[in-house]
Amino acid sequence: MEFERFGRAALREVVSMHDELGVLSFYVTASPQEEAAVKPAWRIRFGNELSELREQMTAVRDRERRTALLNRLDELETDFEQLLDPTESGLGRVMFAPVGDGRARSFSFQVPVADQIVMESTAYVRPLVNAVEAAPPAGFVVLSRDGLKMIDYRYGLTEELGGTSFEIPVEEWKQMRGPATAELARSAATHRDKFERRVEENLTRQLRAAAPGVAEEARRRGWQTVVLLGDVQLTEIVAPLVGGDVLQVDAVVDSLPPAKLAEYVEPQLRAARTRHGVELTERARDAALSGGPGALGLEATLGALNDSRVAQLLLDESAEWDGGRTEDGRLYARRDVPQGQSGEEVVPDPTMGERMIERALDIDAEVIVLDGEAAQDLAESGGVAAILRW
Repeated sequence: MEFERFGRAALREVVSMHDELGVLSFYVTASPQEEAAVKPAWRIRFGNELSELREQMTAVRDRERRTALLNRLDELETDFEQLLDPTESGLGRVMFAPVGDGRARSFSFQVPVADQIVMESTAYVRPLVNAVEAAPPAGFVVLSRDGLKMIDYRYGLTEELGGTSFEIPVEEWKQMRGPATAELARSAATHRDKFERRVEENLTRQLRAAAPGVAEEARRRGWQTVVLLGDVQLTEIVAPLVGGDVLQVDAVVDSLPPAKLAEYVEPQLRAARTRHGVELTERARDAALSGGPGALGLEATLGALNDSRVAQLLLDESAEWDGGRTEDGRLYARRDVPQGQSGEEVVPDPTMGERMIERALDIDAEVIVLDGEAAQDLAESGGVAAILRW
């Protein structure tokens, strides 16, 4: 087993996992605060949950299914060792394994996940979505007079992308040196001012020339926020040329490694995520109340999901919803039985958050998990809303 690179495409593939015998979803956080001389506490918790799962499987009456479930757990023993290896990278680790075949997909992140083991007919992805939404894709652009470097940051992981060096051809603009008369000194000062002005003009030109490359990288990599770090005189040149959600951090940090940069700007990124969430909830509310492309509450949002009209699904990170689904996959709020069908034809489902995420990804909608102030703004709407395509 190898930890794969996680992304939107990988999430959609995991969501599409389905097995009549069951799909096993494993979540564990390898917390460094819980390391022990013999065995970390998080490994003990995982072992206890795995033992409980085995007991549940042993109690399955269908002999063929019981055998398949237990055999699958035995087959995964080697994968468990890697999932639980303290020397492996990644704080949060997840694995999805259908019972009926040998596939298993694993991912790791530098963000924690809620420890649990779940078996359903599909992969259980809501804890995964909650975790990665805590650190959505962002770009760090470190600016200095020598050049710029770009860093991709997502799900707690950083990756250096290279950069651009600035060349200041000072050899063409030689400064006067040596002793001089008062008249020559005044001339030298003027010459020096011109020299420095030409240096600044050249630096500005190179910053402006580099900015479109930053904007293109942001678009290609889906950065929700671009963080410009450096002297404010430099960041102010680049910021308006990048566009989108741009944060300027006035700090000389070009010597910091990428992981330390992430720690340094974490408060600003957290505030940006909250601001982004509040803007989206206000947009959804305003659209819904004016009869436009917005939905508020569970019933309206499920109806829009059923009609494939959702562009962005907004969910309170900690909210839970009851509902039901029909055989053809349509989703309904609790007691909201569709016309022409009986209540028996709508299968109750207490994990409607999971179903909404699955449906949203199936129609290529964006799932946005909200917490803090943004989640509070959704409270009156039951913790769910949507921005619609039409």
